[in-house]
Amino acid sequence: MPRRLAWILLACAAVGLGAALFDWNWLRRPLEHIVSNRLHREIRFDGPLEVHPWSAWPTFSAERVRIANFPGGRAESFADIGRVSIALDVAAALRGEWGLPSLQVEDARIHIEEDAAGQGNWPQGGYGSEAASLRFESVRIHNGRVQVDLPSRRSEGILVIDTEDATGRLHWQASGRWQDQRLEVSGESGSVRDVTAAGSPYPIAMQGRIGETRFAIEGKVTDLVRLEDMNVRFDLRGRSLAELYPLTGVPFPPTSAYRLQAQLSRRGGLWRFDHIDGVLGKSDVAGELAIDRTGEKQQLRADLRSRRLDLAELSGFIGGRAESGRAVPPPPGRVLPVLSLGFEKIAAADVDLNFAVGTIRGSRVPFEAASGRLRIDDRRVSLDGLKVGLAKGEIAGSLQLDARRQPAEALVDLQASRLHLRELMPPQAESQNFTSGSLDGRIRLVMAGNSVAQLLASAEGEVAVAMDGGSTSRLLMRLANLDIANGLIAWLAGGQKEQIRCLVGDLDARRGVLRPRTLFLDTEHMVVRAEGQVDFRDETLDLHLRSSPKDGSLVALRGPILISGTFARPSLAPEPLPLTARVAGSVVLGLVAPPLALLPLIETGGAKDSPCGKALRQTRKVIGASG
Repeated sequence: MPRRLAWILLACAAVGLGAALFDWNWLRRPLEHIVSNRLHREIRFDGPLEVHPWSAWPTFSAERVRIANFPGGRAESFADIGRVSIALDVAAALRGEWGLPSLQVEDARIHIEEDAAGQGNWPQGGYGSEAASLRFESVRIHNGRVQVDLPSRRSEGILVIDTEDATGRLHWQASGRWQDQRLEVSGESGSVRDVTAAGSPYPIAMQGRIGETRFAIEGKVTDLVRLEDMNVRFDLRGRSLAELYPLTGVPFPPTSAYRLQAQLSRRGGLWRFDHIDGVLGKSDVAGELAIDRTGEKQQLRADLRSRRLDLAELSGFIGGRAESGRAVPPPPGRVLPVLSLGFEKIAAADVDLNFAVGTIRGSRVPFEAASGRLRIDDRRVSLDGLKVGLAKGEIAGSLQLDARRQPAEALVDLQASRLHLRELMPPQAESQNFTSGSLDGRIRLVMAGNSVAQLLASAEGEVAVAMDGGSTSRLLMRLANLDIANGLIAWLAGGQKEQIRCLVGDLDARRGVLRPRTLFLDTEHMVVRAEGQVDFRDETLDLHLRSSPKDGSLVALRGPILISGTFARPSLAPEPLPLTARVAGSVVLGLVAPPLALLPLIETGGAKDSPCGKALRQTRKVIGASG
């Protein structure tokens, strides 16, 4: 027995001595062959191999390790590693398991690139089940550097990685360009060992900027490589939401400067943004957004709410803003937006968006609450169930846009009900105190074009408005006839109320020109009729207001009033020729016979009441409102 034990000890000593004296570099080439076959990429060990066998976890080290690049790659190698050390758990290995207590990598240089066809040099589909099953108890990376060059994504940059010695947490910084925009990112995350733990959430925190967009993210990701099964809180801010489109593929419209916070989760191709809370310019926004990218075309579903909406934020939907968020004014002398409506984004996703707004601000028009449902289905845009509070009444209806056709075709069908005339008057107007009554109306237009200006320049359809009863300022009505005598009386009386019998408007739109078939206002002392046209093609006004008084006046210049000019610079003034003729006649008579000088200015009146009942019934058939 003692002799057998001595032989065993002698054999162990011989094995140990052999291991200590053995030149492990003899195994360099066989080892290169084995590892290259496993990883399907040529690997070379240009430096010495070292083995420290006298431990429960023998350590293997190699210096100047080189992993080959793909054929035709610009970089000489995919990776150059100054030193790599791996510890092996012998007991686990004897059980047929990969037991790797530690991995240390120093001075690694990795080159990520793609060829002219966009094929990347990184492993496509992984290294197989054996490599994927590797688990390290401790991983240390010192002075890691990744060079990225992806022309197809217009992206390049450098990523620097290091680990904390105490905790093993990763710290990293990246700089360069992504989608042709400047990139600066820094962050920290769990240890590399946590990355290899299958199914375990991996903590991550990062902040940085891409172009003018700044972001901060903190949370956990289960699959760090594919960013799947993630749950993070993020903070996002930038010049315009539209600048996220080239980065994310989500077709946001141009907006003012924004700040958004939300809880982001992902399960495969399903992305959810919950508890959205943010600001767009002077507007607040909250709600939820879901993006489904499991099909051929991404699907967006959203429920958004705003307590206060600045009307200027809607300009991005109608061609009033550039992608940067900068307001784009129309050409000089114009007011209608001429920018395209963004058909690339309309084609980028199908959308189902429900929205609700508490109040709308930023306009002299007294808008109130609004709600509706916006949908995009195969480039067909519909805004249904639209309801907008206005002047204590409501505008309801729908808008349709078919972007499958060029130019795009649109249908607008809006109905106004119970709009309070007083609320539509300027707040400081003297006449507001004497104004009452409620308006009903309808706009139905068919159009074709790729911008708001083009659409309205092709408008075909009708516009109708009706009001039964109400009141206005008597002084205002007298001045509509340039009735100096009765106007002076009304002014000296401190203002008086003029009862309105009816207001009726039936206008026809043809090829972008709006002309009144019938448009008149009938009050107790006056009938005012409008003739002429509004031309959306060149944005010009040519309307004539002709007043017919029902009573007489000693001094009345008797209009008519001309509304002319452009949408940008409208003008309201008496028509010069009739006014000049009356004044000239008065002057001539004054020279010949002074007592007769007022004859051309005397208004005898005699206008009859308009058939309000019949006109209102006909117009309300167009409007669709009950009488």
